[in-house]
Amino acid sequence: MNPILMTIILIVSFSGFFFFLNRKLQLVFKLKPELRWDRAGERLKKVMTLGFFQNKMLTGDFKAGLMHAVIFYGFVTLLIRKIQLIIIAYSEDFVYPGTLGGVYASFKDVIEALVVLAVLFAFFRRLVLKPRRLEPNMEALVILGLIMGIMVTDFMYDGFKFALKAASTGDLANQALAGLVHEREFAFIGSAIADWLGGLSQAQLEIGYHGFYWVQILLVFSFLVYLPIGEHFHIITALPSLFFSHRSPLNKVPKVDLEALMEAMEDEDGDEDVEPEVGIQQAHQLLWKDGLDVFTCTECGRCKDSCPTFLTDKPLSLKWMNDDLKHHLMDVRPAIMKGETEELPNLVGTVIKEDTLWACTTCGYCEAACPIELEHLSKLYKMRQYQVMMETEFPEELQDAFSNYESQSNPWGINSATRADWAKDLDVPLVEDAEQVAELDYLFYVGSAQSFDNRNQKVAKAFVKILDEAGVTYAILGAEEGSTGECVRRAGNEMLFQELATTLVETLNEYEVKKIVTCDPHAYNSLKNEYPEFEGNYEVIHHTELIFQLLKEGRIKVDPQFEKVMYHEPCYLGRHNKVYDEPRSILDQITKDAPLEFQMNREKAMCCGAGGGRMWMEETIGSRINVERVRQAVEAPVAPKTIATACPYCTVMMTDGVAHFNKEEEIVTKDIAELVAESMAVSV
Repeated sequence: MNPILMTIILIVSFSGFFFFLNRKLQLVFKLKPELRWDRAGERLKKVMTLGFFQNKMLTGDFKAGLMHAVIFYGFVTLLIRKIQLIIIAYSEDFVYPGTLGGVYASFKDVIEALVVLAVLFAFFRRLVLKPRRLEPNMEALVILGLIMGIMVTDFMYDGFKFALKAASTGDLANQALAGLVHEREFAFIGSAIADWLGGLSQAQLEIGYHGFYWVQILLVFSFLVYLPIGEHFHIITALPSLFFSHRSPLNKVPKVDLEALMEAMEDEDGDEDVEPEVGIQQAHQLLWKDGLDVFTCTECGRCKDSCPTFLTDKPLSLKWMNDDLKHHLMDVRPAIMKGETEELPNLVGTVIKEDTLWACTTCGYCEAACPIELEHLSKLYKMRQYQVMMETEFPEELQDAFSNYESQSNPWGINSATRADWAKDLDVPLVEDAEQVAELDYLFYVGSAQSFDNRNQKVAKAFVKILDEAGVTYAILGAEEGSTGECVRRAGNEMLFQELATTLVETLNEYEVKKIVTCDPHAYNSLKNEYPEFEGNYEVIHHTELIFQLLKEGRIKVDPQFEKVMYHEPCYLGRHNKVYDEPRSILDQITKDAPLEFQMNREKAMCCGAGGGRMWMEETIGSRINVERVRQAVEAPVAPKTIATACPYCTVMMTDGVAHFNKEEEIVTKDIAELVAESMAVSV
């Protein structure tokens, strides 16, 4: 071989690799800092389970996951082979010696054969099956071609090497030749190719031997240089990105320090170093992890499979957003590197379209589905915060909702003094003082939907019936109950959210509330996961969790009453808080047959379209999300008679979706509490 040529290739390729790698990493670490080194043990565990063991990749779309896993493990395994090939340039007859070397030669052939099959399947998916989530992508085809080329040239190199050495000498006493014979005994594919090439002349074998060696070397090192340039940068950054991924739940909205903001805005000295920090306006305000994520995105498209915006033809998917930000970051790289960020364009309106920003329902599917846990929602929340709080630019339908929350602590603008009117004909106790609350099992947080929406008031009444039958002691706040502000927070109005949250926390803490039950997953999520930041520390339970406990303890009895019940998963109960089994267990006990499932269920359940403030915005692009969700039920192999849910907003959206299909006489939408109340054998 040629050690000088190999040395030149190594110097040029590694120089190119580190040049392009450094361009991106320098940019990443110029972005906003954030500590991501805590709990290193947990982070390493995630790298092992999701990275090396490919746990998420192998769930969901198993065939595609297996294909990727084979290619991934092939890369890891074949690094040893590439080291051997480099050494061969300097010591031509080098082989890994002994039994271990022989076993590796066999294993290498098996792995390369599996990689070839995986690549063929990848071509088949992209060129024939064409799943919707995979867009036409020439770069992906080029990368697959490079991988295939590396595998095939390695097989051919082995074949020509074995055939050439067999033809050139029969001196088995020669130690180098003995090593090659030993390798041939194990490298079964290369050996088979050598047998097939046995009729060629020595000159032809020489050409093939050297040709396939150097073609393979060029393919390998071309691939190396290309890695940090294109979308397959994730081969380098996926494991680090996993290590530094967030530990907070999907539902975590970045908190704005309003006190610091007010101080900055009231600064009378004109200190240019004091800059209000609200959300994200320009690219340099992204976290360094945001930058790493957009460069790491594998563009696998898994984030689209159950994304309600993608499935209804709206201009939003995690992949598209990452792609837009990635190209923009490279475009403005010179300015960021020099610290000249004043003239950078606003992200919203130039890089991220306004329709894209406001399309998201915050269902969290994209983050939950991402095999390397890239972060999406936090960027989106921050961009909304900037648009609302600094630019006052947001869909005009939200203006009424914001005003109503501000004046009456509910989106309808109904007099807050009437919050308990839904219960005026019931014997529902009101909170009186902390001493009374201390004797309660739970404070029942009713929420705005069940306080003011006629349809959802029926759910609250059904739940009260269950509580009374079970002997659960509870009370409601009535007119003193304020909104959690969950909706306005996800719509970007952090200031209004914090006003609502502070007011509600003061009320709850005044009465020394410890345990809360609610029928609203959105309120449940805020009270449980967000309110601790505002000194609101409570034990929060969803009504389906409590009903499940009551049934398990025998405190309520039910008789199966319903048939063909299909459960629609509320995003903020299931995906965001992992409450999947309790609602299904309840339905098992109140249905005569096995409950039905949407094709998209549990972790892959599709949103109803109401989250993230979308309840109060019109859908003007694509089809309606709730209609698409109900269509999945209507067109299921067994259509339901009842769509069951466990969220007031899902109840409204599913009911409207059923009406769209004129199926009101055939399908009803009911909360699980209503179904239980109707199935309950009430004691006399």
